[in-house]
Amino acid sequence: MPIYMEVSQLHRTVTIVARGQIAPDEIRGMAMKLAEAKVRSYAKILEVAGATTDFTVEQIERLSSLLRGASSEKRGPIAFVVDPRRMAFPQAFASQTEAEGPIKLFTSLRDARKWTETIIHSPEWKAAVAAAAAAPPPPANQNAWTDPDRQGVLLVGDRQREVTVSLEKAA
Repeated sequence: MPIYMEVSQLHRTVTIVARGQIAPDEIRGMAMKLAEAKVRSYAKILEVAGATTDFTVEQIERLSSLLRGASSEKRGPIAFVVDPRRMAFPQAFASQTEAEGPIKLFTSLRDARKWTETIIHSPEWKAAVAAAAAAPPPPANQNAWTDPDRQGVLLVGDRQREVTVSLEKAA
């Protein structure tokens, strides 16, 4: 089944949605896309409540190493949105990487977004972003889900397809 990843460079946010049975190769493919995009310091929301996987602890350790080696930047916050009946992968990933940056499990996408927004708007986060990127702050009336320049990719098995994300303006 597919994994969809969307990156907002403007808001330094990554959103990932996974559905159905996800193969370890698909997870590695998504991790490689994250590494290529150089988004280690970005806030990430992983909506995996509708997904299952047979990832082992050893595979999670290799995945963590791959993501860790992609950048020397401090890791941004990670919010997993999970089904309370299927928490093995998110819990294992969280326990493997909790020392690297804030990570938390949620059962609600709304709560996950609220948590990441709180971190993104904190003075500490803004100072770290300014020091790392020297980029202007994003517009106050936007968030990562309204960014007109965000980019998406759909991963299904070993196939990848870039997805154009656009906002239609009301006439």
